[in-house]
Amino acid sequence: MKATHEKREACDLSYHFYQLILEHLISQVYSLDLRVFRWINRGFNHPWLDQFFNLLADGRFWTPVLLGMAVVFLCTGKERVKSWIVLTILSVAIGDPLICNPLKHLVDRPRPFEAVEGVRDVSPGSGDHRWEPSVRISGIPEKEVVHGRSFPSSHVANATAAAMSARLVWGPALRWPWYFVALAALGRVYTGDHYPTDVLASVPLSMLYTWAIARVADSLWKKVARGWFPKLFARLPSLLHSR
Repeated sequence: MKATHEKREACDLSYHFYQLILEHLISQVYSLDLRVFRWINRGFNHPWLDQFFNLLADGRFWTPVLLGMAVVFLCTGKERVKSWIVLTILSVAIGDPLICNPLKHLVDRPRPFEAVEGVRDVSPGSGDHRWEPSVRISGIPEKEVVHGRSFPSSHVANATAAAMSARLVWGPALRWPWYFVALAALGRVYTGDHYPTDVLASVPLSMLYTWAIARVADSLWKKVARGWFPKLFARLPSLLHSR
């Protein structure tokens, strides 16, 4: 009995020790996260950057534009372009509502402008002045904010889905789409909507589910198109880049 009691005490001490280490590491990561956030959010502000990043994140502007471009490319583009459009649409349509949105509710992390004092919040203007960004500095929260939708960033995840789909279709040599991912990530921190860790974690998350969706779509394409669309299948035997 004594040996069992001592063993239990040793386990409890080990548990509390590792718990303290974990809490310390989380505290250090959050501190670094906040420092980098403040450097981006408040370190290099300019009205032109406000306008640029406000427009870049404006879903009401980009959604009809991108959908229109997708329709044009599906009707007139080459087979590889059509593959990219289809894989991007599937990844965004599945990943955003079924993966990113549930994670936002599960993690429940408040956005910086909701929980941190002195955050520069850049958002679209109201009414007819939507193109003129509204800038405000967040005050001291009246009470501790424990709920939010900061993690992950859907903007960054969707941009990553498009870039990853392009990589899967044309191969790893195609690098320029990732510049848009970097701009989207930088913009979400600049506007005060996300922490750096939010946008950084959104990239591998989106890469993973985009890869999985593309593999399933390619497998279904090979099974269905061979019999139903033999001429198209002859020109496009796979949706993905062949090494």
